[in-house]
Amino acid sequence: MENNTNAKVFALGSTTFIMILANTMLFPIYPQMKRALELSLRDVSLMVIFISLTAALLSPAGGYLADLMGRKKIMVVSIIIYGLAGGLAGLAIVLLEKPFTIVLVLRFFQGIGSAAPMFLALALTGDIFQSQERTQRMGFLEISNGLGKVSGPIIGSAVAYFSWYAPFFVYPLLSFPVAFILWKHIEEPPFKNKISFRSELQSCKHILELSKLLTLAAGFLIIFFLFGTMFWLGEYLQRTVPEGNIIHGLTISIPVAAMMLSAFFSHGIGEKLGSRLTLTCGLLIAGLSLFFISFLFETIFLWPAVLLTGISAGISLPVMDTIATAVSSREHRGIITTIFGGVRALGIATAPYFIATLMEISITAAFLPPAITGIVFSAAIFFLVKDQELLPSSPQHKDTQ
Repeated sequence: MENNTNAKVFALGSTTFIMILANTMLFPIYPQMKRALELSLRDVSLMVIFISLTAALLSPAGGYLADLMGRKKIMVVSIIIYGLAGGLAGLAIVLLEKPFTIVLVLRFFQGIGSAAPMFLALALTGDIFQSQERTQRMGFLEISNGLGKVSGPIIGSAVAYFSWYAPFFVYPLLSFPVAFILWKHIEEPPFKNKISFRSELQSCKHILELSKLLTLAAGFLIIFFLFGTMFWLGEYLQRTVPEGNIIHGLTISIPVAAMMLSAFFSHGIGEKLGSRLTLTCGLLIAGLSLFFISFLFETIFLWPAVLLTGISAGISLPVMDTIATAVSSREHRGIITTIFGGVRALGIATAPYFIATLMEISITAAFLPPAITGIVFSAAIFFLVKDQELLPSSPQHKDTQ
């Protein structure tokens, strides 16, 4: 029994891990890609937009199909599409003289593949595990998430030692085994109630409460700040430390390493402060970190500010995961978690293009507006969000419906 449980947790955690590599693994190679294919920084930002915006828009559809047809089926098919498209993008770079357009098309298909699996892994964890065990397994998924963010730039920079486009071939090498493990070891408990499109829409009404809408906004902003900072770091390091891919990968991993470490303490922080205060603190820390980056990027104080960006994500995201899995009955958990996840993916999609565009003016123009936005939203959450609307009872409060 214990071995079977461990296999399930490993399968779900591996799904989360490989989905995070969609962007983090490529951050260190973007400067080389820009030179090799004669692209602008905004062109390179399209690599993130084509996968993450697609995922953001299609996540709710994936959640609906998962509630209707079963989470495991949708996850396995999606993972295969994701890995195959990544490998084909690498082949396009090898075989074509001007591959960038085809690579963007294949990133779009990767976006289709990445739209649902990571967030459905949260839903499945909520389905399979109960009570305190669920909290522990959710923590493992966040660790897997953090490992993907931390190791992604390191893996990308290490594999790029052979060729800058080699990381694209990592996607199928990791995705196909994960799809097999997931199919073999995950068994979904049957639903008690029949799923219909009307009942799915009815379950989404919970999200329209002001507290939930502000939580969605917080999820967008936290991820926007984190991935915007990582994207900027890749370009900054290329200018300040031109040589050394491994150094670039390790440095880009700094904020996500801080995120992963702080996530270990997020459960205790959330219990002590409550969801409202935890999200308030997370956004306030993020806003202040970007404010410091915008003015202190040429000093040693840049690095504490970068660390704070990761810490803000580490204490905030696990709380948002708990809220996402608590707002609906189990039958509708797929669509709810993918809506929350889609908003995060939208943050990933928009951050690089925003940073690349405003960097043409100045770094202050790129980082100061998000900093102010984060501080303003932290105040909005403090004054307008109610804890009882976020977590009206324990995370499993409607599982038996």
